[in-house]
Amino acid sequence: STKSVSEVLTPVAGEVVEVNDVLESSPGRINEDPYGEGWICVLALAELESLDLLMGAETYRTLIDA
Repeated sequence: STKSVSEVLTPVAGEVVEVNDVLESSPGRINEDPYGEGWICVLALAELESLDLLMGAETYRTLIDA
């Protein structure tokens, strides 16, 4: 397999304050457990209000299941 590196795009502005170092040796965790051990980073949001513009999980699921 080939390892690749790419930017992670986010819908909010902020500063990365923590990175999941486990992904260095186990990048597949992102796909296996994205809501648990597969997290990428922790962001300190520049504007908390930016969260109000995001789609919720249920709305997104409805969108992708359509």
